[in-house]
Amino acid sequence: MDFLFTISLRNLFRQRRRSILLGTAIMFGTAILVLANAFAHGISEVLFNEIVSYVAGHVSVSFTKGGNANNQIFHDGDRIRAIIKERVPSVKRVDEAIGVFARAIGNGKADNVVMVGMDPSGEGVDEKEMEKYAKAFTFINGSFDNLGDSTIENPVGLSVEKAKALNVKYGDVMRVRYTDIHGQTQAARLTVATIYKPSNVFMSVPIFFHVKTVRRLLGYGPHDVPQLYLIIDNPKRDAKRFADSLHAGLKPPLAVIDGDLSFRSETIATTLLCLRTDSASLACADSGLRLISQTANDSANRKKSVIVSSAFAAATGMKPGDTCSVAFEGKFDSSRATVRLIVTAIADTGAGIDGNVVLVNEKDFYKAFYDTWPKSTAAGTGPFRPDTTNGIYKALGGEWLLVPRSSTTKDMMKLYREIAQKGWRAIVVDVGSMYETASMVLNLEYALNLITFICVMLLFFIILIGVINTLRMTIRERTREIGTVRAIGMQRVDVRNSFLIETGLLALISAVVGTIVAFAAMWGLSRLTFKAGENPLGMLLVDGHLFFAPTAGAIVFFVVLIVGIAVVTAYFPARRAAKLSAADALRHFE
Repeated sequence: MDFLFTISLRNLFRQRRRSILLGTAIMFGTAILVLANAFAHGISEVLFNEIVSYVAGHVSVSFTKGGNANNQIFHDGDRIRAIIKERVPSVKRVDEAIGVFARAIGNGKADNVVMVGMDPSGEGVDEKEMEKYAKAFTFINGSFDNLGDSTIENPVGLSVEKAKALNVKYGDVMRVRYTDIHGQTQAARLTVATIYKPSNVFMSVPIFFHVKTVRRLLGYGPHDVPQLYLIIDNPKRDAKRFADSLHAGLKPPLAVIDGDLSFRSETIATTLLCLRTDSASLACADSGLRLISQTANDSANRKKSVIVSSAFAAATGMKPGDTCSVAFEGKFDSSRATVRLIVTAIADTGAGIDGNVVLVNEKDFYKAFYDTWPKSTAAGTGPFRPDTTNGIYKALGGEWLLVPRSSTTKDMMKLYREIAQKGWRAIVVDVGSMYETASMVLNLEYALNLITFICVMLLFFIILIGVINTLRMTIRERTREIGTVRAIGMQRVDVRNSFLIETGLLALISAVVGTIVAFAAMWGLSRLTFKAGENPLGMLLVDGHLFFAPTAGAIVFFVVLIVGIAVVTAYFPARRAAKLSAADALRHFE
């Protein structure tokens, strides 16, 4: 086999002009393919690292209360943080992502804004993160440190563009009107504590607060948390894995409220359970419960059901239409909360509610549960705990509702539309990673790579037509040479392989040189400075420069593909040359 390489290499260099012209074409196509792929991957890297990580974090935990996607709150934040610490032990930090649309009024001008909470000096912010902040924000007046100044009334940071739109300067007072987490319209006075020039147009819209300030303005309690963003060390490797692990750890336990039921002059320890009122849960409840008596309202609208067992009703003397109240202890409040209930139905004992239990429709149950998070849990002891093997158990609600993991941004948007339409009463918990949140970014990279690949393949198709024609000309010119080597004993397969090796060597050398040229072009283009200003395309730049991110896997794939296509294209002319008989080849005359 060594002599075939020697012969092929000699023939390759013997016809220098033809080899250079053909090799230059292949080199040019390879350079374009590698350069375009590196640029597309670079765009993806910039969007992920500079935009997506700020907008959605590496892993996110979202909460939706009352079917309102803007009402991001969970009332037992310490518990969620404990689960995060258990399931994602290597998390660098957990950021509270608070953002709400508002109307800002400056000096004679008004504009729409987004109130965003941040804490750039918080725990877990390392030097690398501080460098990112420094690149993203160029301060004209003040700094983000001013946002935490307690001597300033509601300090806020604005971009230069937003300050002009509102006609305010550093130190001016402005006003903002917004809706808090309780659905109430509020107004507040803000002080412009810093003005900055952002690195891209998207950072011009928000007005930034310290996260403690915006929590207070929006009405978050000390144990409440908004949407959480998890920042990890290696998001490319671990984001999806950690999101899956966290999702598994957030499986909700059964929601229970243990308290004292008061009816007439009696007080009885009882447990309230949530009866979900979606169609599937109601069908499950209907198959497991046999109602003995009920109010007309209950039979017409099961979404208001309050059901007790016949044994419990007999012990207390309750009947449909009676009103009772249940007092229970809160987990965070020292005072006891009370919920007032109107019994709508009596169910036969022995259907899974044969103890001191009241099944409450999810609207009334979750209002009481979330207004005062109960001290009791399903894992603790109480007057009643349902049998998990009973059919009605599937109709009972948990402390929150965990939705399945979305695989794409489109699926996530569809999920939130479904949440808004169905108006689920339980707090909806959704776990996602940057790859699902920003799947459109991945689709953009895929589209750019596909378009580039198709265009370059068309170019290679033209080039390979030249390869075929060149080989035909070469075979015609070297017919007598083929006859000579066949006459001295070279086999047909060796003749064919010599032409294939020659073409493969030419393609390999050209592809390697093309890759080197592509890297040189990347180096030169990345040195150019672009002033994007307010152009949205500026988000594709890093410090005003183009960013290329070539990958070894992609380069190796392209080189192997190009060499493979060249060899396959050369196979048929090479096989035709190998079929020439020695006598016919020696008689050939040009």
